[in-house]
Amino acid sequence: ALTSYFAGSEGIQPEYEALMRWAAFVVSLPVVLYSAMPFHQGAWRDIRNRTAGMDVPVSIAVISAFSLSAVHTVLGSGEVYFDSACMFTFFLLTGRYLELAARQNFHVEQLLGDHLLPELARTLSGQLKPLAELQAGDVLLIEKGEVIPADCIVTKGTTTADESAFTGESGPALKKIGSALLAGTINLDGEVEGRVSASKSDWVISHLSELYRSAASFRPSFAILADRVARYFVGVVLVLAASSGFFWWYQGADNFFAIALAVLVVSCPCALSLATPIAYAIATGASRKMGLLISSGEFLEKLGRTSTVVFDKTGTLTEGSLKLKQMDSLSMTLSRQQLIDIAASLETSSLHPVAVTLRELSGELHEISEPLVEPGFGVSGVIDGDTYRLGNPVFVLEGETPPSNDEGNWVLLSGNGKLLAWFCFTDRPRAEAGTTIERLKQMVGSVLVYSGDSSGNGRSMFNALGIDSPSMSMTPDEKISSVRALQASGETVLMIGDGLNDAGAMAVADISLAVNPVDTLVQSAADATLVNGDLGSVPEVLCYAGKVRAVIKQNLFWAFSYNLLVIPLAVLGFVPPWLAALGMSLSSLIVTLNACRLSRTG
Repeated sequence: ALTSYFAGSEGIQPEYEALMRWAAFVVSLPVVLYSAMPFHQGAWRDIRNRTAGMDVPVSIAVISAFSLSAVHTVLGSGEVYFDSACMFTFFLLTGRYLELAARQNFHVEQLLGDHLLPELARTLSGQLKPLAELQAGDVLLIEKGEVIPADCIVTKGTTTADESAFTGESGPALKKIGSALLAGTINLDGEVEGRVSASKSDWVISHLSELYRSAASFRPSFAILADRVARYFVGVVLVLAASSGFFWWYQGADNFFAIALAVLVVSCPCALSLATPIAYAIATGASRKMGLLISSGEFLEKLGRTSTVVFDKTGTLTEGSLKLKQMDSLSMTLSRQQLIDIAASLETSSLHPVAVTLRELSGELHEISEPLVEPGFGVSGVIDGDTYRLGNPVFVLEGETPPSNDEGNWVLLSGNGKLLAWFCFTDRPRAEAGTTIERLKQMVGSVLVYSGDSSGNGRSMFNALGIDSPSMSMTPDEKISSVRALQASGETVLMIGDGLNDAGAMAVADISLAVNPVDTLVQSAADATLVNGDLGSVPEVLCYAGKVRAVIKQNLFWAFSYNLLVIPLAVLGFVPPWLAALGMSLSSLIVTLNACRLSRTG
């Protein structure tokens, strides 16, 4: 075909023209049969499923152009379109490559998974065990510079860990006795011993990977709508291309087939079907820069409609790093340290702030049998035949009241139904909590707090943060009922929490965000996880969700506008086949480049 373009008005000699046509046939044959195979396979899959996807018109165009050209080559007369078939394939594959590169850059590399983990873990005896064989309670030796092989609780030593793969924070995190070590993070400083806290399937990294994969496969409602429109549009395109070709053939135009090809290719709704998925894939990956791990695809879609934000207190608005302010021992036979050891033993497998504080103060932990956790209330278990309970008074010994009105969270310990000790823990608000609440009030209007805390410390803290009417002493069931009541009044609720007592309310809320959760159940209940724990990111996330919706609307507007503008030109014969392929590819490229703007989260 190239020789005929440069042959001038006189053309080339027939024997040379035939030679060039056969050469073009040989060159284009592997392009049509191999390079264009993804389009043929996709078209065949759509036809078998009785749907009309984007690959159908592309495959028809490539096969038609090549087949008619081959027939004309054999007969020695008529136009050939080998060049158009090759250009269709080249431009479309180039567009798909750029799309894939964008997805990989902002999505695949963000995926957490087994590639972050070592193959073996070292026990205290020096034995190397495969990760799948590790069980809760195994004690591991983790040396400086090693990747932490399993979720552990530090039992000996002090170090810092690089948790940037989870939190997005480059600074090291201090780890001491009682601190949690996450599988896939890096031990930076000293040698430590850690007790495995769960089986591999329950590690944080396993849950985050699964949640991330789930978000990546999500199809937002506007993407589903665009796909439906595209499927119907493909049918219209096929009819339009055939009608255009027939019309110009009837009018005696020599280029009727070229016009039909151009209409077929230029009308392919690639940009329309790509507009939402590419934007969402990039947004899902780029949100990790804000320390945000999206686990439900509806998160970004619904976040922009938030009208009420509901916070939990402990660990969410507060640092969650409790200090033991006061301890009142009422036992005649057990020392203060023994009472602390019993309380810490009951909390052995918990990552609640109270549990972490007690383990830091403990000397010797006891073996627990019949452990029971009541989220929002407390824990119980049997030690050496004696039954102990630790938690709020309603759970431990109903009717008991704290020994004083001092500000703080009072926790009660009982043994065999007898009061043993009171513990008073204090917490303080996060440095960014006040600013975050003020910004959210400006953005969504209503900001509420649902807390299980009934202490004076909690009330004074809320006043300082600008929360006028906090809901105190709430059980997990009461939080659920309150969220449903807000929804019944027409509010779109964003629930933000971090603990098991928040999981139910987060599950029923319209949108939920877990702030650096310590339990995998909370991660599963939440639509997204703020793994860096920075509350200041919440307003930024709300703004970013609006940016994502704006980019998707821009992409859809461009895709529709392009087709409405170019299709009439193609029908009138003003767009040659090669330009149609280029235009369609450029349209998809524009959509992709516009979506890439979402990589900037600031």
